Amino acid sequence: MRGLTLLDIRHVNRSGVRVDVERHQHRGRKVEYYRTAVFRSEDQVILDRVLSKWSLRRKRPGFHSPLGGLWTDRTDATARLQRKIEAGEVTQEDALRLRSWMDHGFVVIPNAVSVDLADEIHAQVDAAWDDLDPRLKVELDGTVHPLQSALRSKHYKLLDLYAHSREAMRAAFSPPIRDFLRVVFDRDLLLFQGLTFERGSGDPIHQDTSSVVVTSPLEFAAAWIALEDLRPGCGELEYYPGSHRMDEFYFAGKYRNWNRERDGREVRAGYLDSLHVKARVMGLERQRFLPSKGDALIWAADLAHGGAQIQDRTLTRWSLVCHYCPTDVKPYYFSYRPKHRTVLQDSPGCFYSSSHYPLAQT
Repeated sequence: MRGLTLLDIRHVNRSGVRVDVERHQHRGRKVEYYRTAVFRSEDQVILDRVLSKWSLRRKRPGFHSPLGGLWTDRTDATARLQRKIEAGEVTQEDALRLRSWMDHGFVVIPNAVSVDLADEIHAQVDAAWDDLDPRLKVELDGTVHPLQSALRSKHYKLLDLYAHSREAMRAAFSPPIRDFLRVVFDRDLLLFQGLTFERGSGDPIHQDTSSVVVTSPLEFAAAWIALEDLRPGCGELEYYPGSHRMDEFYFAGKYRNWNRERDGREVRAGYLDSLHVKARVMGLERQRFLPSKGDALIWAADLAHGGAQIQDRTLTRWSLVCHYCPTDVKPYYFSYRPKHRTVLQDSPGCFYSSSHYPLAQT
């Protein structure tokens, strides 16, 4: 990180995990910065860290990250964008959005989905709960369940609604979202995961790279679509603009994703804490998204975001969240769920898959 001077390192071993507490000086201020690694010996851990990062940097030169990414993640992305403008490949409106994407890690698209379509999706979910639709599943605290009346009042996530709802599919591939992502990906789109929320998630600030796994870790994006006008205190989406350029955190010295068995909860807690430390060092301010019905916020894979604390539990936060990657990038679930590798086409350039429901060609 630029302007960051290392002063000293303290090592703390906790439950087989080494936590490195590094004290740095940044613009005259002293800050602590946490790194974690699976503990072997001190020399081995240091050597692993140096070698893994050195080998990664050899793989993808020209990117901000040694893991590569999309063309907007290249160090010369601004020049590439200018060439695209001059060649007429992007509109002026796209250019403004792409600059926001590159600088801040997200873009807001007002009226990405019609109010009527948002209402239809909301009504469909209500009807699914009334009927306890046997086709649908929800996730609650990491466990997947069929719809059950007792779960409706919980902070559930309805999984991959687009697999059973034409309206949800239309929202996911609405022209403003589809067109922007095709410019960013420079390839066709694969919609591979969807979450529908009725209430605020309460998720801590995190980066999707820690939990959403694809074969090229930074080549995906998410769209957050408002299905109602959001009010303060509902557990709004919150994020650190610019956090997609934070110094990267590697679990076990080489992985971007957290694995419970490999890493443990303490390592994840250290990672989550480190995001706020890095944000303070970079001078980033947390912001909240209070959209109108139909507005969408699209974020990059490494944007640090989460659900704000719910202040008013009478409020809902109806929203549809979709994850996309280019079609030549594969979701991790393709590797261990062979029955869920089916990819279907919705419309030209737009494809979809699901890790929770088998898909049949119609």
